[in-house]
Amino acid sequence: MDLALISTQGRLARKPFATGVIAVYAAGIASQFLLSGEVIARAGAWPFVLVQAALLWVWLVLHVRRLRDAAQSPAAAIGVALVYALSLALLLLLIVFLTNPDAVGQPGPGERPASAAATGTLLVLFLFAIVFRPDFGVFTTILKGLILIAFLPAAISLLFSIRTGLRPTVP
Repeated sequence: MDLALISTQGRLARKPFATGVIAVYAAGIASQFLLSGEVIARAGAWPFVLVQAALLWVWLVLHVRRLRDAAQSPAAAIGVALVYALSLALLLLLIVFLTNPDAVGQPGPGERPASAAATGTLLVLFLFAIVFRPDFGVFTTILKGLILIAFLPAAISLLFSIRTGLRPTVP
């Protein structure tokens, strides 16, 4: 078995880096399907965890090799990968909590648990609070800040990929 493909040793030119990074980001977007209700109900969050771990490793291998080709230290790529891994861990905690039927206890007699309609209603209210200017006061500002924080690791990794891909090759 050739482990050279998953090793961080070696160099990577601009074009193969761009192709690899686009494939990793496309696979990352496609892996969101693993968070669908059917997959979570059958296998839990494990398929998503395994795919994200593999994609994170491939992302790191691509960036370390490209940085080595540009005569740069791989420390920045490792730091960005750690930030992204922490954001994935927090996302997984949230997913596991929201999909665990015993997380809030069993409903008592005459009580109904929150349904998908209630979740959808909250999502629509949040989207209206972001797009339009209803007067929710400080809550809207806090919500926008939390959404920005949630998307920050993905934005950082994307910008880092662009910056790494544009670095010139050093012979």
